[in-house]
Amino acid sequence: MAVAQHANKIQTKVAEKSPGINLAYFIAGVVVLVFFHFLPAPAGMKPEAIRTLGVMITTVFWWLTETLPIPVTALMVPVMLHVTGILSLDKSIGQSFGDSFVPFLIGVLALSVAFTKSGLGKRITYLLLALSGTKVSRVIGIYFLVSFVISMFVTDVAVVAMMLPIVIGLLQSVDAKPGESNLGRGLMMAIMFGSTLGGICTPSGVASNVITMSFLNKAKIGVTFLDWTAIATPIFAVVSLISWWLILRLFPPEIKELPYGKEVIKKELKDMGPWSTEEITTLAVFLIAVVLWLTGTWNKLPIALVSLLILGLLAMPGIGVFKKWSDVEKHLEWGALMLVVGGFALGLAASQSGLAQWVAEHALKPMAKLPLALQPFAVTLLVAVDSLGFSSFTAAASVNVPFIIAYAQQNGLPVLALAMAAGFASSTHFILVTESPSFVLPYAYGYFSFKDLFKIGVILTLVSAIAIALGLIVAGMPAGVPLH
Repeated sequence: MAVAQHANKIQTKVAEKSPGINLAYFIAGVVVLVFFHFLPAPAGMKPEAIRTLGVMITTVFWWLTETLPIPVTALMVPVMLHVTGILSLDKSIGQSFGDSFVPFLIGVLALSVAFTKSGLGKRITYLLLALSGTKVSRVIGIYFLVSFVISMFVTDVAVVAMMLPIVIGLLQSVDAKPGESNLGRGLMMAIMFGSTLGGICTPSGVASNVITMSFLNKAKIGVTFLDWTAIATPIFAVVSLISWWLILRLFPPEIKELPYGKEVIKKELKDMGPWSTEEITTLAVFLIAVVLWLTGTWNKLPIALVSLLILGLLAMPGIGVFKKWSDVEKHLEWGALMLVVGGFALGLAASQSGLAQWVAEHALKPMAKLPLALQPFAVTLLVAVDSLGFSSFTAAASVNVPFIIAYAQQNGLPVLALAMAAGFASSTHFILVTESPSFVLPYAYGYFSFKDLFKIGVILTLVSAIAIALGLIVAGMPAGVPLH
């Protein structure tokens, strides 16, 4: 928690703008809304669609400029949709807050809180690091692996927040200077990329996956937790190996061996003492959730039901992590939840107003001429590029996925494959620090610069696009796992 607060203070100080500038941005957004409300729609476009475009431009503009806090802007989406006559407040709120993926995300976020609060995340990290030895390249790899694995079931921002104190402690122990040490750059990027890439592997790992699955569900196309994991994990395991190699290649550590051995890690574990009841409960609930999610095809339990079960088990009297509601309330990432809800409303408006279909038919039509095998690559690259300005993977998915689903449906292309490509790409743009809170947290400590991330991020974004395209072809486009 202290790590997040420290980073937030630095981020706020860096990004601080005068109230006058933010007020000007706010007024500019309102002007855009009014302009598009009265703008005549092009041929073939409904009036509601052109007004939806105005809402979308205003929302994205406010997100990019942080005119309002990002979650507040997300909650303004249903308001703008109602005021402009696109969707009534009852309908947009009912279908966004009422989406079954909202309770799913609540359970996932609660599990992240339990990992931190119980100390289980720290203990697991130290147990795995005890295996790394003192060779620096291997240490960076272990940090990457730990972040990757935990982030498959715990949100990426929570994993970064858990890993940062351990990384900072190691760097301080070897006197690694911020802005000078390649070891510092390497370790920070390891936890940053590891948590992001691991998060994409499961529906529970990153909120943009929740957005993508919800839009697929609304399009009457189902994908199970296990299917998603089976398709995504090989792709991002390969990207992770390449990322690790790139970190070592572009930022070779100034030392080859740590000046101390495993005894430091063992001391940390000893200082933690024996496993607590809260740690055991959290681990048990985590394993139960993973098993139920992965076996959803057979047990027929909705993933949202499993998430609500997580919340109940974590609050069990006597053995639960959450003794009172404030234990959850104070630490849950409510902003992430509100952003998802706003994203649902934005995507719903794009679909129901006809905007998504119009964009797919006109703006994206030339892309349909590409061979089927190139479609995932084209979609991935398109989404990765147009997502550069977003400060959230969730926002990127909210804007892009509905358009790509409409594009695939109109052109007879595999909807699931291209929607997953868009969802994956929403979380694989690594060029700017501002693209995700999980980038901002490590950046706040000064061990790497915007230029450092750009240097490796451009390569990694392109590598991800190629890996996603090839992975989806191998997984089932056009053969194999039926990505219909």
